Amino acid sequence: MLDVQREELPQAYLLIPSYLAANTTDSEVLARALHRASRAGKPAVVVDLSLIDTLSNDAIELLLAYTFVLRAQSRQLILCHTPQASRHRFQCIDSNSQPLLVASVLDAMQEIELEASRTS
Repeated sequence: MLDVQREELPQAYLLIPSYLAANTTDSEVLARALHRASRAGKPAVVVDLSLIDTLSNDAIELLLAYTFVLRAQSRQLILCHTPQASRHRFQCIDSNSQPLLVASVLDAMQEIELEASRTS
C-alpha cells in the first residue's frame, strides 16, 4: 500500500511516497496526494522518490499529467531521487512535457528560488 507523507513548505508542497506498486489503489493514493498538493497554491510541487525503487506506468502517466496541469498554471512539478529507469522515460519525452528532475530536495528548493528570481 502506498503511503504519501505531505509537508507544506514556504515555496513548495512536498510529497514523499514511501511505496509504489502497480495496483490501482496506489495510483489513486498518489492521485489524491497530487491533487491536494496542486490545490495548495504553492509555486511548486516537489515529489521526493528516494523511498521508491520503481514507478509504475500509471504513476509516470499521472506525474506527466500533473506536470502539464501545473505548467499551465505557471507552476512546477519537480521530482527528486527519480529511479533510473523512470528517469530515462522522463528524459525521452519532449522537454516541454517533462517534470524537472533534480538530485535532491535541496536542489529542488534552489530551483524554485531561481525560478522565483527569474519571474520577479
